[in-house]
Order: sequence, then structure tokens, then C-alpha cells
Amino acid sequence: MRTCIAAALAFLSLAACSSPQVSVGRPPAPLAGTDWKLYELHDLPVIGSGPDQTAATLRVDGGTLTGFTGCNRVSGPVSSEGDKVHFGPLAMTRMACLDTNLGRQESGLIKALNAAKRQRIIGDTLTLLDDAGSLARFIAFTPR
Repeated sequence: MRTCIAAALAFLSLAACSSPQVSVGRPPAPLAGTDWKLYELHDLPVIGSGPDQTAATLRVDGGTLTGFTGCNRVSGPVSSEGDKVHFGPLAMTRMACLDTNLGRQESGLIKALNAAKRQRIIGDTLTLLDDAGSLARFIAFTPR
């Protein structure tokens, strides 16, 4: 019994260390001017950045989105008012993505950006949503 409890506590502590922390009581990071790193896509953790990979990121400045999908650069207009957000049309470079899973993640990220209708920022966590729920979740990595 003690072994099971110890194993469960170890798992929970590892999960807590790997999940992003929402800063309670801290004002939300601004959508514009913040560098955002993709953390979850359709409620699933994203592929970590390895030695030959860079994490998927995005940044909004002056009504323009710029970012990196993990394989390609992406850019395009973005409009937001309150919690409403609209990206696109998006332009993207066409570099070969040799990692099949990373290519699937890239495709999912572009679909999420195109489908996003709302955004919610709590602390340093940005969530893009459609009518059905969460599409993608990002963590701010710009020091504030």
C-alpha cells in the first residue's frame, strides 16, 4: 500500500514540475508584445524541443503575427478585441519537415490558429479557443 502511495506521489510531483504554472494574483501577460511558446495542442502536450528542434512560438506586434511552427516560419495579420481573436490569412515558408510527428504538430498548430475565435490569458498562459473549447495553449517566455 505504501509503495502505491509513494508511486502516486512521485508521479504527481513529476507532473506538477512539467506543467506550466499560472501566476495567481499576477496580471495577465499582454497578447501583443509577448513571446509565446506552444505548450499544448488540442489538450495534448507538444513535442519538446530537442538539439535539432526549436519549440513552436508566436508573437503578436502591431496587428501582425510572426512565429515558428517547429519546422517553418509563419506570419500574417491578427485582429483582437476583448477576448475575440482572428488570425489570417497566414503565410508560411515551405521547408521540409523531416520529423513526421513534428510535421503533424505543425499542421495542427496552423489549423488551431485558423480556427481560433477567442483568446484567454491567465497569468502567463494564453489559450486559443473555438466554440468547442481549447485549441492551443502557450506559455509566455518573455520576461515581464
